[in-house]
Amino acid sequence: MENDANIDDADEIEIVSKSQLKRESHDIQKLGKRLTELTAAQLDHIPLDEPVLEAIALAHKIQNKRSALKRHFQFLGKLLRARDTDEIFAAVERFDKISQIEIQRHQQAERWRDQILEQGFDAVEAFVEQQTTADRQRLRQLWRNYSHAKSHEKKIQHARLIYKDVKQVLDNDAA
Repeated sequence: MENDANIDDADEIEIVSKSQLKRESHDIQKLGKRLTELTAAQLDHIPLDEPVLEAIALAHKIQNKRSALKRHFQFLGKLLRARDTDEIFAAVERFDKISQIEIQRHQQAERWRDQILEQGFDAVEAFVEQQTTADRQRLRQLWRNYSHAKSHEKKIQHARLIYKDVKQVLDNDAA
């Protein structure tokens, strides 16, 4: 009877290979490295305790020394292994998704700017149809200014203004 209870307990123990432990350790070390790349404002939104925050701050101070930084990332990984990293992974993943969305919106704004610069009023109309909050009159005026600009610097300046307006409209619609 007593042996049956011991066998049931043994069945519940999950055997993890040494390779799996190393992979998990490397993932946590990569997490530590990723945490050092985040801004202070982003770190405020992640549940980290004081020793980990101090280790991240120290990593910022030793940026130029490769081997020292590598050892420090290993130390940061060791600190993180002693903690529950699920919430930390989730928070970093959220920041990465937000970053990816920002990149996509930036690229979309660049595509619209290029289209407006090449096609003029037709592209402005297509953009206003798709983004109803866009200011048609302002975009048309910016395109006219771009097309009448004589110097290369002025063309660049007006192209930037078109990009700025398009990006603002895309950001407002996304919010």
